[in-house]
Amino acid sequence: MKYKHKIVFFILSILFIFIPIYSCARYTDQYTYHDVIINANLNAFPREYSGICPTKIRFMGNITVGNLLNPPLTVHYFFQRSDGVKSSVYKHTFYRENSISVTHEWILGTRYYEVFDDWMRLEIIEPYFIKSNKAYFKVICRNTPNPEPFGEDCISFNPSQTEVKYISGRWKIVDGNKWLFDLGSKRTEAEQALRIIKYYSMNQSCFVGRPQPSFSYLLVSGQPPKGEFPGEDCISFNPDKVSVYKERGRWRILEGYRVLFDFDYKEDEAKKALQVIHRYGFKRACYVGRPTYNFMYLRR
Repeated sequence: MKYKHKIVFFILSILFIFIPIYSCARYTDQYTYHDVIINANLNAFPREYSGICPTKIRFMGNITVGNLLNPPLTVHYFFQRSDGVKSSVYKHTFYRENSISVTHEWILGTRYYEVFDDWMRLEIIEPYFIKSNKAYFKVICRNTPNPEPFGEDCISFNPSQTEVKYISGRWKIVDGNKWLFDLGSKRTEAEQALRIIKYYSMNQSCFVGRPQPSFSYLLVSGQPPKGEFPGEDCISFNPDKVSVYKERGRWRILEGYRVLFDFDYKEDEAKKALQVIHRYGFKRACYVGRPTYNFMYLRR
């Protein structure tokens, strides 16, 4: 009798061990989707835009399902933006291994100086969580601002009378008793700057933000300098693609990703300088004595 009890106990033990394993195996085969292969990708069109805003960036991607052993499979997903905004949750049911196209849009820009350097990605939340790549893009809004009175702060001088003088230990370009430019200890650069003034017949020195101007330029009787001084050191840019942008607390004029002029915290002066560039169609920023220059001019 005692021997029979041991046999019964042994059989029951075996059943308690294998029945749960068998049940779990059946449950896994029927309802676990981690064997399914899901891929997601997303791209921005266009990746870079510079122009009138608001503008629309389109995002196009794919969700691909593979190794689908137990169809159907419903995939739930949404679009996540870099500014924290999420789209509605969408769903699609796959009845076989397949790839579907997904699209979304983002409208950006209301002000003429805005710049956006952002991304969007696709996030799947069911049957399990997966993120696509980040679809990066850049938008530069360069809308024409509302017409405003354009006042200029300029000093007139006579280029035929300008000369280099050594005054109080510093080399200066003067017109009679009027000090125009201070080149410090750099006599050679002062003489080069004087040659440039005479070559273009520059007769107006203009400023944005005096008494400590953040931006300056030279004119020829109200017009931009024209021509090309031999051997001058200039950086070319497209005036139709420059914009004002606040980056790390500093206001700057950019062409794409390239910084042209820095205005620190002076937003109004940055916007005024941008107006100057557009008004005169300046296409080149030229320097004497880079990188630590004391004389700079703009021309077409």
